[in-house]
Amino acid sequence: MLGIGRVTCVVCKTRGRRREARKAQDGSGAHICAACYAQWEKTGRKCAACNTSVKGVQDVGLLIGGQGLGHADCGGARLLRA
Repeated sequence: MLGIGRVTCVVCKTRGRRREARKAQDGSGAHICAACYAQWEKTGRKCAACNTSVKGVQDVGLLIGGQGLGHADCGGARLLRA
């Protein structure tokens, strides 16, 4: 295959299926793979910017630059699929 339908995770830099990844809403084309998202949830949903938990209906944001996930209010780009 030519890699069509594959995206690169900004956190772990691996390539995975587009349909299994979550995309940042800001138009940058940044994605996070399902494995990194699952690991983030497993470890308590801590924001990489402020180190507090993302709870309930707070918007999850992808912190561009490989920092990880956190609050959209802490400078993260909102995720389209969460």
